Amino acid sequence: MQTQPSAPNLWTNKEFIPFVFLRFSLIFALFIQSTSVAYEIFRVTQQEIYLGLIGLFEFVPILFTAFYAGQLVDKLDKRKILVICISCFMATSFILMYVNLESVKNSVSTTTYLSICYFAFFMLGLTRAFSGPSLFALLSLVVKKENYTKAIPISSSAFMIGSVLGPLAGGVILAQFGIEITLMTAFAIMCVSMVMILLIAPKPPDNTEADLTESPMKRIKEGLKFIWATPIILAVLSLDMLAVFFGGAESLLPAFVEKVLNQGPETFGFLRSAHGIGSLIMMICLSALPLLNGNVGPKLLGAVALFGVCIICFGLTRNVYLCFAILMLGGAFDAVSMVIRQSILQIKTPEKLKGRVSSVNSIFVSSSNELGALESGIAATFLGLVPAIVFGGTMTILTVIIIAVVIKPIRNVELK
Repeated sequence: MQTQPSAPNLWTNKEFIPFVFLRFSLIFALFIQSTSVAYEIFRVTQQEIYLGLIGLFEFVPILFTAFYAGQLVDKLDKRKILVICISCFMATSFILMYVNLESVKNSVSTTTYLSICYFAFFMLGLTRAFSGPSLFALLSLVVKKENYTKAIPISSSAFMIGSVLGPLAGGVILAQFGIEITLMTAFAIMCVSMVMILLIAPKPPDNTEADLTESPMKRIKEGLKFIWATPIILAVLSLDMLAVFFGGAESLLPAFVEKVLNQGPETFGFLRSAHGIGSLIMMICLSALPLLNGNVGPKLLGAVALFGVCIICFGLTRNVYLCFAILMLGGAFDAVSMVIRQSILQIKTPEKLKGRVSSVNSIFVSSSNELGALESGIAATFLGLVPAIVFGGTMTILTVIIIAVVIKPIRNVELK
């Protein structure tokens, strides 16, 4: 039978430390890879819509496989699933590394190059449909429940450090050494992720005979029924999907840097890291502030609304350093929102349903991020780059107001 660690201190937990480094190294490599390839795609095409298509190709496989992935994660060994997922990430990273070799890229047409890149992003999305729920469920198996509110900020901080250093390192390496060395670096760090997951013991689930014989469709329905019957969970997922969907203006950063600020890849990497730096600073503050005490509903709504305000201000700014400060502030508000949302999902979801709830969350998150990138690309094509960013921030604020009025339970949420 699966047992949870009994260590009272998180840092004496021999499995939590590899888990933290796993989150860091994986997101670090993925951010280096995605930001550098996105910049290269825009350099080749000079059209914002191709940046939006990256989000579409990542979202489609998540949409069609996430429900199945969630029930499978609840049924199987989470660690084994992650080993397979990281292997797939490594294979996809190798494909992107190969097609961006100068000799290979020069020998194929632009259409072929883009097709291979979008296929790789499709595979990344497919893999994320399984890795996301697995990581979410694995956290509760390497720490005790009473340590969730401490473990979540630390785990999220590892994610944020990776999201800070990834784009920054990607921009610097891209500018100094080119796309080939950048993607080789990402592949090497993927290998570190594999080492980290192998340091964690297998995590077979505590399945009953009924759990093992249930059909996938029945298990999926059970998860959806729980979400629909739990207004707080439904409200959190809806807020994430709709608000961040319209706030996906940062996906237009390659175009904004080149067309509006008239800067190069160093500035792109610099600005791309701002969100993560702001989030990281806020994560550190959250470890000392009683943010998760009392009613967290107004804090969640306020943080998302202020994130929308930052998006609007970013679109209207022309100074690189002011853009950085605004994006950093937006990252801080996003961190507050993320920690509250993840804490609600971890605490309010039964252990046997974590994979399925997380799979639905992955669809909502991907809808907000990947489809948000597509929405931003389309809006920029028809409205113009700056109007599209301002429109996205405005809609984020409006979405918060609508959800606060329509889904009233979101106003009063206690983390217990």
